[in-house]
Amino acid sequence: MQQVFDKDVRRAIRVSLARESYSQGTVRIACSDLRGFWWLVTTHRGLFAVSPDGIELVSHGWYFGIDRREQHIYLYENCGLRDRTANVGRIIRLSWEGEQLSDPRVLVTGLHGNAHQLKVINNLLCLVDTANQRIQRFTLDGTPVDIKMPLPLAPPTDTSGGYHHINSLAQVDGRIALLLHNGKAPSPRKSELAWLDSNWNLASRHFIDGFMCHDIVQDGEGTLWHSASASGEVINDKGQRLKLSDSLMTRALAFCQGHLLVGLSSFGERQIRDGLAGEIAVLDLEGKEKARFDVPAGPADALTLL
Repeated sequence: MQQVFDKDVRRAIRVSLARESYSQGTVRIACSDLRGFWWLVTTHRGLFAVSPDGIELVSHGWYFGIDRREQHIYLYENCGLRDRTANVGRIIRLSWEGEQLSDPRVLVTGLHGNAHQLKVINNLLCLVDTANQRIQRFTLDGTPVDIKMPLPLAPPTDTSGGYHHINSLAQVDGRIALLLHNGKAPSPRKSELAWLDSNWNLASRHFIDGFMCHDIVQDGEGTLWHSASASGEVINDKGQRLKLSDSLMTRALAFCQGHLLVGLSSFGERQIRDGLAGEIAVLDLEGKEKARFDVPAGPADALTLL
């Protein structure tokens, strides 16, 4: 009983600190010196720096989307934690120079708590607003530009197959791709890649190998990879499969210097995910595991620093 109580108290403290950070416009940086680290990884319990040799907490918070443009790193943070209705999501910018983080700034507030990836495309910040099945676009200083809705609006409560739980976004060889998770379909349904035209309208879509998938990432050879989350694998468009776990779901991919970082998450109801532990694996390009680290909650997205 005491252990359960302590867990609830710790969660209540995290919620209070996140709300205070949101209201005061502060960013809770724990470490700004990232010398020697190769990646940043977002999780439900903080932003972590990772290399094949170690891991370090960089910032407290419930983070998801992350991307970089030149000397700035952009992050989506949900300061509502388990409360997805509070609209206290925000976009943060960090300066990145000389392997040091500095000058944290809040660019956008009032965002839905169930947003996912954040990518810089055509010099705009593009946020996957998963709950509302749309993409919100902002200038790099946070000024709203427009909203793109390549798929019809359907609420997250819809189980007819109209709600696709869009979670990932990428620009691939000049084209824009969305990943449709499809986990809310009435019967098990494979995930899809949806390709958009230059006006962000749906041009085509096709099923990919795997269920409840995440991530759209190209390696140095132009091969396209995704996380086949439900089976604990990562798969590329040439048919190569790397098995990471029988019990954890894959989510968060990033290549760097002949290595692949893969996030691994326990699966559970959203309201308890900040308490479900995760792992980060580092592989070589043949799939041989070089390192594995524990993290206090599931990884969500990853960024290569080098």
